[in-house]
Amino acid sequence: MRVSIGAITKDFTSLEPIDEFLENASKHHHRIYSIIIVYSHGCDFQLIESLEKKVKVFLIKINDAPEIKEQLIKMGLSVKNIDVLLNCRTLKYGLVPYGLNRNYALIKALLSGSETLIFIDTDVYPRVLVKEDDEVKEKEIDFIGRHLEYLRKKEVIITTSDYSGYYIIPAMSFAGMRELFIGLQKEDAYEFLKSSDKHHCLNLDHGKKRKVFATNKILGGNVAIKLSALKELPPFFSTVYHVNGENVLSRGEDTLLGIKLKKSDKKCIDIDTKIFHNTFGNYPEVPDIKKDKSIKDRFYYTSLGWIGRNPFLNWLKGKDVEEVKNQQKENIVIGSKAVASYLKDERFLILPEALETSYHHLKRVISEYKNTMRAWNDFIEKLEK
Repeated sequence: MRVSIGAITKDFTSLEPIDEFLENASKHHHRIYSIIIVYSHGCDFQLIESLEKKVKVFLIKINDAPEIKEQLIKMGLSVKNIDVLLNCRTLKYGLVPYGLNRNYALIKALLSGSETLIFIDTDVYPRVLVKEDDEVKEKEIDFIGRHLEYLRKKEVIITTSDYSGYYIIPAMSFAGMRELFIGLQKEDAYEFLKSSDKHHCLNLDHGKKRKVFATNKILGGNVAIKLSALKELPPFFSTVYHVNGENVLSRGEDTLLGIKLKKSDKKCIDIDTKIFHNTFGNYPEVPDIKKDKSIKDRFYYTSLGWIGRNPFLNWLKGKDVEEVKNQQKENIVIGSKAVASYLKDERFLILPEALETSYHHLKRVISEYKNTMRAWNDFIEKLEK
């Protein structure tokens, strides 16, 4: 099985963690067919030259991929569909939707002979955090092997898992927190945060007591896709919206895959391998959102990202969009004031306006999604000929 590793980034300026994943694969006797790096802004080409001494590298810049474009033209894709698949008009605002980034990698993998594409993020590592003798330790695992163990099964087309390390939402506690997370459509996060004074939002791997199970929750930074199955699956999808004078990336580009997978007889398996995510870049330091501005900033933009995702997610699930919006609005008004006061940050007061804006743009997002699906299906059909 030709296995490629895909990584997306704004600027490629470090071999970390790609070099560690390559070493991990070699140690466990897995041959990596290629590394696919998709970037949107800057690149250290000397690092690419160094990497090419170890493995085949496909370097792709968003909106500047003439080789891919030429291949799509030869396949017979229309100019309109090529434009949808490859062009990112939001790049002029300094942003590229997460979904578009990942689709560039998928397209390149399919065009270059890969059979399996494993996505990693630039802040994850092929190790897990486990608790042994009341002490949290890092343990190396056979990352590729864990995915292939189940991906080799005929009925399994995607393998994924969560992360160990500090949760993307740091520990916090304040009156109005429940309303905030209802408004953000992250009720499960609230349940986890309620006891954050005890666990500090540190997730751990199960170690040897793995609990493998079928799932439709796909994590984009720890996922392997059997590429032959893409004829049965949609691409990644996310968008950008404008709020409070700036453009914001919506989150959940992997959500679409999970929802569509529900309607398939194929399986996505959670391999219960929570690779280490150095979420805030300074593990093992306990994150403090009230003292660290960068953590506060991250939570602010993450919140806006969820708000940008939610209308489309609710439409996709067939929910009464207006009813859900009204419930969210009622709660986000309370929650935004509460978190702004708790963090002493007035930016969070914009969350109710952001929610209105995101729902206002739902028709545009649905149109973008339909165009993406049309272009993707055209690509897959012509690829199979």
